[in-house]
Amino acid sequence: MARTGPQKIPGASQAYFYGTGRYSGSAMEVNCGVVHTTEGRTVPSYSSGAMAPNVTGLPDIKARKIRWYQHFDVDESARALANRSGGVETNTANVFQIELVGTCDDKYKTSWSGKRAGIDYLHLPTAPDWALAEVAWLVRWLNQQHGIPLTCVKDWLAYGKDSRRPGITPASYGANPARMSMSAWRSFKGWCGHQHVPENDHGDPGNLNFARVIAIAKGQTAEPKEDPMAGFTKQDIFDAVWKTDALAAPDDAADRKTNPNWWAGSTLRDIQAKVRSTDKRVAAMSAAITALAGQVGKNADTATIVAAVERAIADAVVKVDVDITSTET
Repeated sequence: MARTGPQKIPGASQAYFYGTGRYSGSAMEVNCGVVHTTEGRTVPSYSSGAMAPNVTGLPDIKARKIRWYQHFDVDESARALANRSGGVETNTANVFQIELVGTCDDKYKTSWSGKRAGIDYLHLPTAPDWALAEVAWLVRWLNQQHGIPLTCVKDWLAYGKDSRRPGITPASYGANPARMSMSAWRSFKGWCGHQHVPENDHGDPGNLNFARVIAIAKGQTAEPKEDPMAGFTKQDIFDAVWKTDALAAPDDAADRKTNPNWWAGSTLRDIQAKVRSTDKRVAAMSAAITALAGQVGKNADTATIVAAVERAIADAVVKVDVDITSTET
């Protein structure tokens, strides 16, 4: 079978290329891709190519890049999938295989043998957008040069423990609900994970956000906008309104019981001062509500929203002072 299109990935290191040695694969025309995770922090030796994918991606976290190491040509079968006798072809079924260096295991979500996630290695289900964009670059190139569709399977199961067999295997291993039938695999085009391939029992790459990879490959360069009020708690609003230099916590019935003389000002000036304080509170609350409403639909974080509310409160309080002063005689 002819190998159509460029066979070497631009910029990929050929230092660990096995396609010209004893493990050289069969010619094919790729139309789908499978993603693996190494469950390690370095590029594996793959037994000198006996179990290698087409390419391995090593994150360079400081540079926010993935360094690609190519092991076989694009249209050459790799060896990272199990292929049992009497079933379907796996490695040779027109599939391009990627190994991503890192882990999909949630027990390493934050630390791993003294190393820190996101600093020393990647926990791939929570991979940052720059890493997903680096994978998307390769996915897009393979689409443009070799026609692998910019689609992926829907369900990527988390690499977690199976409650039916505690301590034995992750839930994404074995005959999981997401694993394809042999007939589905024969007609599959697009991207999937090791956990989806028949005749295999591995559960990687867990719940990697490959839908995001596909979205970036299609040209969506920014992360989807989140609700600007997400994470903005009632306490944040209370603090923004009341914890300012000009205001104290609002008067209530309990406070009046402990402060019975609150309204017992002996002079008109005392009463005016207390009314002014109440006016400030009302103006502050109104300004806060208006400022919060103005943030709806904007991609602002909590600190930005709180700052906007505090500015609105300060302006409202100053205006009350000005208005009252201008009417006093």
